[in-house]
Amino acid sequence: MYFAIPSLIAVGVIWSLTGVVMSDAPRKKCDTAFLLLVSGILSALISLIFFLFLQKAELSLKVLLFTGGCYFTGSAINYCMLQFMSSAMQKGPNGVIWSFIQTALIFPFLTGVIFFGDKLTILRGTGLVVLLLALILLGLGKENKEKEKGWKKITFAAFIMAGVTLSLNSIPSYFPDARNLNSMGRTFISSCGTLFAAIFYCYPKYRNYTKEMFLTELKRPVLWKYIFTLKLFGLIASYLLLYPGLDAMAKAGAGCVSYPLVIGSCIASFNLYSIFILKEKWTCLQVAGTIFCIAGEVLII
Repeated sequence: MYFAIPSLIAVGVIWSLTGVVMSDAPRKKCDTAFLLLVSGILSALISLIFFLFLQKAELSLKVLLFTGGCYFTGSAINYCMLQFMSSAMQKGPNGVIWSFIQTALIFPFLTGVIFFGDKLTILRGTGLVVLLLALILLGLGKENKEKEKGWKKITFAAFIMAGVTLSLNSIPSYFPDARNLNSMGRTFISSCGTLFAAIFYCYPKYRNYTKEMFLTELKRPVLWKYIFTLKLFGLIASYLLLYPGLDAMAKAGAGCVSYPLVIGSCIASFNLYSIFILKEKWTCLQVAGTIFCIAGEVLII
């Protein structure tokens, strides 16, 4: 627990960089779908190399299919979620959208309590209620008049997809055999899920691209700036912090609070970015919703 809690909090801070990239990339005319496709290819290659050299425990086919299925499917859904989130962020207030989607942590929380016997204490129950109040407050927040309408429905769809993703990613840590798959292997499988979704998503758009057009895209410095930002910190977080932290929390019988730790620090980090860097104006309801959101996460812990 002494390792898991600070590790998962650190992962949340690192994850906020994804929100920054998904928010900023379209403004620089950088296609987020293509960005995630190239990023996924690099993640898969790097992780496969580390997995082959560092995997020590033997894995049965049954464990690989179960564990891989969870991570692969979760990552494919997560890719779609990021596209929805990026679209919503071009229409509505970035901080509110990020916060709303991240409160999908209630999904893995309930998964742990209902299916894996995690204890639902009074404080955790209160925290869940506070989180639901936060969802209502954030949803009622006034739209930014300087942006387009229609971002709420897109954000809600992304919220559901995020909840399914978080649940699928948390399930393997509850099974001792599944925990034998090292972090590099899990990252490799997750990257393959991302690639699978990216190929289907990108094919209709890029099927008429020539080799020269692809090379032009790949030569853009801004593309590699975003990829470097995501992969440098993201791979370190996955290899050394996220999966070991999830496993440690599940072993301690506190798996349901793993993602509240991650998401709480994630929301706080991105909201600081949206307020001080993006200079977004917040309504009282939005401020109250964010405060309730973070308070609910603290109570859940």
